[in-house]
Amino acid sequence: MSVESSSRGQADPLHFFPKILAFHKLTSGISFGVTNLSPRRFERLLHFLQNAGYRFGSVKEVVSGQSLSSLAMTFDDGYQHLTDVLPPLIEKYNLRPLVLIPTAFIGKPNDWDYSHIFCDTPHLGPSEIRQLITLGVEFGTHGHLHTALTRCDEATLRTELRQSRNILEDVTGTAVTTISYPFGRFNDRVLAAVAEAGYRLGLTMRLPTANDALLATGRLAVYTYDSRLSVIRKVRGGPLLTIEKLKVRITGSLSAGTDILNRLRGT
Repeated sequence: MSVESSSRGQADPLHFFPKILAFHKLTSGISFGVTNLSPRRFERLLHFLQNAGYRFGSVKEVVSGQSLSSLAMTFDDGYQHLTDVLPPLIEKYNLRPLVLIPTAFIGKPNDWDYSHIFCDTPHLGPSEIRQLITLGVEFGTHGHLHTALTRCDEATLRTELRQSRNILEDVTGTAVTTISYPFGRFNDRVLAAVAEAGYRLGLTMRLPTANDALLATGRLAVYTYDSRLSVIRKVRGGPLLTIEKLKVRITGSLSAGTDILNRLRGT
């Protein structure tokens, strides 16, 4: 598959871009970092977006541009608490979520993340993944060891991409063709390897544009500090999107701490 831009057309990026929201943790407990929203805040956001005229579609539907008023929901890291939070909301808001999970940590704590020093957060196990699939949740990989793919040598990169896909396909019983890049990091070398490994969609943490390549599709990340108004700014685009771009860059730089810790541990 080519890593060139998709045929979504040359629409003005301020009027059309794939609207994919990216979340991480949805827990009421103590959380370190900026990636957590409480379940209550998350549902309030869903209600706000629905009242603003948006509906919730699958990632594939949104990327294809079938509906300009559709938003897709993605959840990086695949935490266990999603089994408590998502089921009632899937029914209430007709959600079609995509969960991206680092496969080495299926059913295990998040000890790839520096925050586990203070509070372990377990990942979904195989039975929980299959339970969510029955509710319409789709799954993709978030790498195997949650390692920044840009710093992997060629052999390790191939292993990360193939091993994570094979493990997740064994668990889900379905083909896995979507990857979310750990820490949002990718480059041309990673994109070529992802294409060679057979993935069809690659999700980044950059803000999206109308001309994103399918293997470098941007998302609208939602962090702890975001308000409902800042989220709607991201969704609608426009001049104020510059503010959100700056916030994304600053937040992305904070992930360097976890990456450095993983390097020191040799992972």
